[in-house]
Amino acid sequence: MKVACFSVAAMDFFPQKNQHFAGGNSLNQALRFRQLGHEAVFFGALGRDEAGDSILALLKSRGVDTRCCYQLPGRTASNQIVNDAAGERFGVAGAWDGGVYGAFKLSASDWQQVCRCDIWATHANGINYPEALARKAEAHFLAVDFLDASETMEQLEPSLNVADIVYVGGEAAMAEQLCEVSRRHAGLIVLTLGAGGSLAFQRGQTWKQHALPIDPVVDCTGCGDAFQAAFTAHYYQHRDIPAALQAGAELGRKAASGYGGVTGC
Repeated sequence: MKVACFSVAAMDFFPQKNQHFAGGNSLNQALRFRQLGHEAVFFGALGRDEAGDSILALLKSRGVDTRCCYQLPGRTASNQIVNDAAGERFGVAGAWDGGVYGAFKLSASDWQQVCRCDIWATHANGINYPEALARKAEAHFLAVDFLDASETMEQLEPSLNVADIVYVGGEAAMAEQLCEVSRRHAGLIVLTLGAGGSLAFQRGQTWKQHALPIDPVVDCTGCGDAFQAAFTAHYYQHRDIPAALQAGAELGRKAASGYGGVTGC
């Protein structure tokens, strides 16, 4: 099983700790898929700076294929994250800097490599997402992170005609609407609720998974990415929704035990 992860990687600064940690949806998932024992290829752009050097070294040290990871003139994407007493993470307003990632588009040769992968793990807010929808063939398994569903709901239903799994972060109040949407499409919808656990919807059916206990919750950064990697891998292999939800909850719990998006990788 080979997974293409594209295309955001960033360096997160935690001012409360005065420390930097590698992060970003695609980087986090590439490392989590490797942690689970699967081949992972990271597609994306880093800057020619200390952050880019550090992220590239991290990916290589964990066995992620970086042949389509490019260091370009400019800055690596960056963000700032703060935590509350419960470990919940919040982005600092105005701190996000897309750097060279912001305008990076996969080339034709990159897409040839993506198309050799079984699973495509990506995010709906990236500029490569429309091309992914256009290029996906039946042989490819597409898993998409919609991040904050309230900002991307208009994209959700068209994506369900193509994607195999769409992940949305939101509130339990969205469950009825998402269940109804699932009746019209074959794609699987997974709603992540943080400490509230997760819900999966397919063809009008609903499955629930409670969040697994952890004390203390240190930092929730990357918990959703860890959940997604484990759920996607398990569901792709076994098509067992309850077991995939459990696998996601277990890896998500591990991610909350330390700072940064790749704790324990």
